[in-house]
Amino acid sequence: MGYVKAQSVPSLVAGTICGLLALFIGYNYTWHYAPYAALALAIVLIFMMGRRYLRTRKAMPALLIVVLSVVVAIVQVYVLLFVGLGNDSL
Repeated sequence: MGYVKAQSVPSLVAGTICGLLALFIGYNYTWHYAPYAALALAIVLIFMMGRRYLRTRKAMPALLIVVLSVVVAIVQVYVLLFVGLGNDSL
């Protein structure tokens, strides 16, 4: 979205990298460290986009990404605490 609105190449690169990481983690979720990787990606996005929201006070797309990342982080913590790593029943 940052690339479309402001022709920001760093936004395009960061969005592509985060998107590809999320796709890889989702595709290989039975991988033993996938919940850790998903949690780490969510935390990075929370801090990066949270800082951006606090600086600009624009809800789109920063606040949306923060809210979705918080949901992902909560789910990953639940998986790590209650379901366990590498559980095939997911």
